[in-house]
Amino acid sequence: MKKPIIMDNTKISDTLLFKFFLGETTNDETDRIAAWLDADPEEHQKYMNEVHEKFIVSIMIEPDSVPEADTSLWYRITHSRAIRQTMGIAASLLLVIGGCYLFFTSQLTQMVGSPTCIESPTGQHVRLTLHDGTTVELNSKSKISYPALFIGKERRVRLEGEAMFEVAHDASQPFIVETYACDVEVHGTHFNVIADKNTQEFSTALFEGSVTVRNKINDEEILMEPNTVVNLRNGHLYLGALNDRDNYLWTDGIISFGGDNFEQIVDKLRRYFDVEIEIQREELPEIKYKRLKIRTSEGLDHILRVLQRSSDFTYEYNDLENKVIIK
Repeated sequence: MKKPIIMDNTKISDTLLFKFFLGETTNDETDRIAAWLDADPEEHQKYMNEVHEKFIVSIMIEPDSVPEADTSLWYRITHSRAIRQTMGIAASLLLVIGGCYLFFTSQLTQMVGSPTCIESPTGQHVRLTLHDGTTVELNSKSKISYPALFIGKERRVRLEGEAMFEVAHDASQPFIVETYACDVEVHGTHFNVIADKNTQEFSTALFEGSVTVRNKINDEEILMEPNTVVNLRNGHLYLGALNDRDNYLWTDGIISFGGDNFEQIVDKLRRYFDVEIEIQREELPEIKYKRLKIRTSEGLDHILRVLQRSSDFTYEYNDLENKVIIK
């Protein structure tokens, strides 16, 4: 007995997918698409990726790529307020950087394709809104990967670097932040995650709600309450009180150097200003500030002059080469 041939791709037209990318589908149409994806996630996601590429091309060039020469749909695409605003940035919808789509408007982050990868430029932070309403703010030189449409039993994203999350509550579909060292399972909350594989740094600070941090190395886990912080040290998780929130003011464009030694300060300056810093002295300067907050908009030269007030170093700053020499 022959198995019936199921033509799943014909059930969802390109035109309907284009409507979805525009955010114009009804609730019933969105449910249809979600059910179609769930029926064969691998194949249907692949097909959706191909249609998504057509959608991007159709916005950036000619209406020939619009399915079945749907000129009315093309008109809505090119006259969409979100699209018009985005096309004004660098004359394109997106920049391709290291294989990642770097979107600068939250509307575009909702498009469906293979897992979307957004990377924040050096010295800047990027704010985006996911399909479920969750907001994410990426710190400088950080990267997040996520599906544009969360299907299945969980909402999973992957983070490299630092990000601040405000997660939309959905008890039936937990939100999970995956990192190189630990997974953070969220129960509708406001929190910050740092996950830097290069420096082997991992921490989670919780401001509201609750999260569970799971260590991938030994399966230990900690349930966090508000105003606590978890750090990974020597392969183990440690829970402590969150007594100082200054380190999380980066979302307001503020760098905190409270309690940092000179090496830590240099690392922050390199990260925020993408500057080369060469230290031409045997001993690192001592910084006497116990609490110091400076806006990044003040500029690198201003920050260095402020640091000089509490230390004994001198410096040369070549603005053209973006290089600092510490003496």
